[in-house]
Amino acid sequence: MATLSGAKTGRSPRDKRVVKDETTANELWWGKGSPNIEMDEHTLLVHRERAADYLNSLDKVFVNDQFLNWDPEHRIKVQIISARAYHSLFMHNINNMGKDGDVALFFGLSGRAIREA
Repeated sequence: MATLSGAKTGRSPRDKRVVKDETTANELWWGKGSPNIEMDEHTLLVHRERAADYLNSLDKVFVNDQFLNWDPEHRIKVQIISARAYHSLFMHNINNMGKDGDVALFFGLSGRAIREA
């Protein structure tokens, strides 16, 4: 089987921006050939505010509370908010929380946790 997906395929690493600060300056690869492109904190805050304004203007948003990283010792909690259901489903599938108990762990609960929106 062969397919043709067109000119735009997959994610674009050259579109990624990272705030360069005391932590990231020495921990990430910067410079020629690096996928990490420097962004200052002010620019990040402006873009975050624009995104929040956009999401607040919508009638409905989709929220996924998930862990990133399968290893319990290194995973972090994230909340992914998207405007489209298919983006939400994509992020759910790519960052699957794994075992049913992981949802309870995410919210700091024990046993079976049910969250109502």
